[in-house]
Amino acid sequence: MQHRLKTTNTICTETWIKWTCGFLGVFFLCLFTARASVADERFSKERFLGEEEGAWEITAKSLSYDQKEETYEAKGDVVIKRADQALYAQEAIYSKKTGIAKVSGNVRFEVAGDILRCEQGTFNLNTQTGEIHNGLLFLRENNFTITGDVIEKLSEDTYRVKDARVTTCEGPKPAWSFAASEIKVTVEGYGKAKNATFRIRDVPVFYFPYLIFPAKTKRQSGLLMPMAGYSDLNGVGFQLPFFWAISDQTDATFYGRYMSKRGYMQGIEFRYVAEQESKGIFLFDILSDKIKEKDLTDPEEAKVSPFPRTNSTRYWWRSKTDQDLPYGLLARLDLDYVSDQDYLREFEGELYGVKIRPDLVEEFGRPLEERYSPTRRSAFRLGHDGESYSLQGGSLYFDRTTNPPNDPTPEPLGALNFNLLPREVPLLPLFFKFDTDYGYIWREVGTKGHRASFAPELSYPILGNRYLQFDSSVRYIGNAQWYDEPFENIDEQFRDSFAVQGKLSTLLEKIFPFEWRNTKQLKHKVMPSLVYDYRTPPDEEEQSPWFEPIDVLGRVNRLAFTLETFLDARNENEKGERSYRQWANLFLSQGYNIDEARHDPLPGEKKQPFEPLAARMTVKPFPNLYFLGSTAWDWDMDKFTFLNLTLDLSVPRSGNRKDVYRIDYVDQEGTNDSLNFLIDVNLTYGFSAGVLLNRDLVADQNVYSSYWLGYQRQCWGVKLSLEKQLAVTRFLISFDLIGLIENVGGSIWQVD
Repeated sequence: MQHRLKTTNTICTETWIKWTCGFLGVFFLCLFTARASVADERFSKERFLGEEEGAWEITAKSLSYDQKEETYEAKGDVVIKRADQALYAQEAIYSKKTGIAKVSGNVRFEVAGDILRCEQGTFNLNTQTGEIHNGLLFLRENNFTITGDVIEKLSEDTYRVKDARVTTCEGPKPAWSFAASEIKVTVEGYGKAKNATFRIRDVPVFYFPYLIFPAKTKRQSGLLMPMAGYSDLNGVGFQLPFFWAISDQTDATFYGRYMSKRGYMQGIEFRYVAEQESKGIFLFDILSDKIKEKDLTDPEEAKVSPFPRTNSTRYWWRSKTDQDLPYGLLARLDLDYVSDQDYLREFEGELYGVKIRPDLVEEFGRPLEERYSPTRRSAFRLGHDGESYSLQGGSLYFDRTTNPPNDPTPEPLGALNFNLLPREVPLLPLFFKFDTDYGYIWREVGTKGHRASFAPELSYPILGNRYLQFDSSVRYIGNAQWYDEPFENIDEQFRDSFAVQGKLSTLLEKIFPFEWRNTKQLKHKVMPSLVYDYRTPPDEEEQSPWFEPIDVLGRVNRLAFTLETFLDARNENEKGERSYRQWANLFLSQGYNIDEARHDPLPGEKKQPFEPLAARMTVKPFPNLYFLGSTAWDWDMDKFTFLNLTLDLSVPRSGNRKDVYRIDYVDQEGTNDSLNFLIDVNLTYGFSAGVLLNRDLVADQNVYSSYWLGYQRQCWGVKLSLEKQLAVTRFLISFDLIGLIENVGGSIWQVD
């Protein structure tokens, strides 16, 4: 029998779904975590209700309506459906007079993969109260299973659960769970739990006789997971973060960290999100170090770095900000300033350091200086990009971490750049572009002053057809400098230069039929080019107190041949939808110095007109395989002066896992010869193992190495790690409770 219920019965079903399912999801989310993400409100009450209006469709073996009592009654395989929501029961009774609804007999409600089960339930829709018995809620998104013997709704926003338990483990005896004898909670307020325990199997491990917690569906303020550890360098360490949900657009996390040998370190992380893609993250840590002066006679201290340190106030400030302003202005701010060269070596390890803070590079797409870099770069840029021009202003500052006296590092504190994009000259077959910039250079010791340059350029496409393209351009470069104090009796100077370029190129391509898996066609493209560059040298009699592009390039009389080739694949799925992937790319470049070929060498010298042959290849035929190779061959030295090989392979495994193999080799003449590789393999029976190695082949020593062994079950995991870096060796053990907390350091032993 089938019947479409009226609006009253629709309200009955919606209300029951809303407060039972919504309560369970909201309550248990807030009980065990303090969330730090606006987007992660995955258990909101509306999740189970939805915004769609419409009648529910009900089927049952027996369906009747008592007009005198104004009661609906359904019996036998009752099914109530709407869209992706379905309620199953053996009996359902609703009284319009009293507003009381009753369901019983293997009650099951499903929506979007989430399932609520109970034996029976009674609800008063007028007072918005009621209770269900033997309730179980399964949330598919993170595999949560939540149970309670009796779940009562005491008022519109207040609930009580008796004999409650939550876990992400499967089976009647979960590997871990949280439990409480009674919990009373007010949504968007606070909750109280009696006899709360964390259990492994059925054994209580941690016990809290009385617990008060926030119960909010949005981000909430509260304590985050603590961390503890020990090292010979810093002593016993303990960190307890506190999260503060300031508003919907801002939040902050306070990292209180105590180290028995170093003192108390206070850290803060402030984040904001505004309209028009504006956002920012500010991170600051400060410590009054008990060790006020570094002892370089101690071999272990000297291993950290060979530089002295006498400061007791130690800190690191770093931040990145993207801010969209009115009138199309864009502001970008990067700050990176550290008190001394040892700070990042001593305090920014796995336990408390950079890996538990936001990844600024990933979130903002701008680089952060390498951890052991001798300089830290801070920058500000304010710009506006129009359809035909770009105007940018900014400032740069380079912090020398060793704090050298009389630092000569030039700091471009002020800069202004204007670029007029290529545009057609009226009535002429020419294109015009113009670049100009201004800057002020400051430094602690050395010449300070202003600099400016301008560079107009005219280009003329002489030839352009399907076979050949020939482009030419001429460029004038003027550069001026004014000094705050005379430099070698010079107050100012001006230098200029002319540059000419001609480029002849063509494009050859052919399509090949190719049947392999989803690939239907291959396109091969070849782009050879011949480029001539000529630049007049600046006046060599003039002096320059700092490097300028015009100085570095000098005279140029060069011919270069480049060859770039592509292999692209066209793929089609079963529905005929097309997609394209570049399988391979090869780039070759060979330069020839005409001036070098013409000049007469001195006795014992030989001409070296051919520049090193440069080559770069990328190969990515599959999403899980990537190869990059680049090299430079020096004809005169008869050897490779640079070689970089990178291979990245991931192998999919069952259970959404994958094995990862990565190797990177760099050999640069006289500066770098290193090997880096990563292996992370899933073994049998839930075990996994891996190694990460960064090795300096010249010094014949490992710069950094890490080894780990993991064990993963359906709902929990453990990982043992050994790390070696500089003078520090760390032993770590971390635990995962899948769906609840991940990568929690249970204990760490560190030997320095």
